[in-house]
Amino acid sequence: MVMLGDDAYYVVDHFKETKELVKAIPSEDIANWILSQGYFAEQYILPPSFQVSNFTLQDEPYKQLNNLKRKKLINISHPKTNFSSRIFSIQHPHYYHDIVFYLEKHWDEVIEHLFNEKNKIYSYSFPIALTKKNRNEAALSNLLTGRMIYEWLTMAERDLILDASHYQFIARTDITNFYASVYTHSIAWALHDREQALKDHELELFGNKIDKLIQYANDGRTNGIPIGSALSDLIAEIILSKIDQNTSEELEDIKFLAVRFKDDYRILCNSESEAKIILKTLGKNLSRYNLSINESKTSIQKLPDGLYRKHDREYFPHSLKNRRKITFNCFEHTLLIALDIHRKYPGTSILEKFISECFIKSKSKGQKYLKIVFSQNKRRRLREIKQIISLLFLIKRESEKLLCHVLSIIEELYRKYGNEYDELRNYLQSTTENEIYRASNKGSIFEIVWLIFFSRYLGLGINKERINELVQTLDTDLNKNKFYNSILESKQEIFRELKKDIELFKAPRHFKKNTEFTLSKYLDIFDREEID
Repeated sequence: MVMLGDDAYYVVDHFKETKELVKAIPSEDIANWILSQGYFAEQYILPPSFQVSNFTLQDEPYKQLNNLKRKKLINISHPKTNFSSRIFSIQHPHYYHDIVFYLEKHWDEVIEHLFNEKNKIYSYSFPIALTKKNRNEAALSNLLTGRMIYEWLTMAERDLILDASHYQFIARTDITNFYASVYTHSIAWALHDREQALKDHELELFGNKIDKLIQYANDGRTNGIPIGSALSDLIAEIILSKIDQNTSEELEDIKFLAVRFKDDYRILCNSESEAKIILKTLGKNLSRYNLSINESKTSIQKLPDGLYRKHDREYFPHSLKNRRKITFNCFEHTLLIALDIHRKYPGTSILEKFISECFIKSKSKGQKYLKIVFSQNKRRRLREIKQIISLLFLIKRESEKLLCHVLSIIEELYRKYGNEYDELRNYLQSTTENEIYRASNKGSIFEIVWLIFFSRYLGLGINKERINELVQTLDTDLNKNKFYNSILESKQEIFRELKKDIELFKAPRHFKKNTEFTLSKYLDIFDREEID
């Protein structure tokens, strides 16, 4: 067999291009992006009210490392499935800033660490949005994190398909409970070597500085890093890049090609026995950092099996992507097909994909429009609109994380038909109140926060007194939650002592006044076809 050099592969080209783009951008600009764009989690976790203003890199850190006080994370639970959830968190802004501060001071070292030439496992999860302005100029993008995740994952899959013809097998695996399992001391181990880091009692090494700040931002804990921010994703890349490098060096005699998206690995190789050696070596290196392979999600398959997601293959014949218009009956029928596929493959994003395909984008105007067309009969049209709203809330019960996407379609319906049908506002108010009450009974702060934002953003007339009637206020977790307090009071309650200097909240009325804002644009995750 002719052995191809690494440069022949698309995944290698992507890795090298990303490095060049990162190097072309001043480190201070990167730092300010992490502070302003990367503080909160992906846009589908929290409503648009939670956004950052006046958070920039300072000349000095806020805190002295020898005088840190323990702070607690502020958490919100986001549903993965109807039976499990993931906790997203934000850190105290001063601690968050200081971690960014030390990374910026050593940014050249961080770049070389993340893009090590010895690596044969190529990351597609650099957590900062980059774009190429022209052939020789790079820039930071305001591309929202959720869309960046989708696009980079899709890119990784496509590049791997292009390179797969040189191999015969694919191994897939991920890391068990990754973010919660990270040992904070391992940040310095990855950056500086374990023994060197352990001897640094005076915190001279910037990796140890970061370790201490992460601990104290999380009540002094050494296990786990918060999920959600671009900073946490960057810390994850620092640790996993070192593990990837160690694994690559130990496997230099085996021809393989691997990509990693966050903690998800896909490895191309030429035999099942080689796949097992690679997975075993990866598992050994993960264990040195108190991490482990998720055996339940580990597989070895003969190519081309394993390259394509089964739920996408089943949905493809029914996709609405290339349709310019969708009748009500077509919407209803395709929704039910997508729901069947979702039930067959729980935890996938197939329902989100279906909702995204209900929109079309105008290239010239930059606006999103619903493709759905209704009956010409005015009375029947109203009935169909109400049916869609009802159906959307019903499929949300199948997958609670759909809520914000459901609301994006309902917003467009209300904007277009609210003036035509006075009763539509009453119907939507009543339905939203019912959903707030149901969410309260389940203790779903995620849903309550989104629904309150939505009702105030659209002006549905659900005031604070009515919300207090709907929400079970005896729930202490709810009453103490700062995300809930902020949206209920329409003012910053998260780290409110800092609000004069660092703004972390905008009232829903701010978005109501912005004629350019829509939820569909805010949640622009999936590629949509363009018209014009």
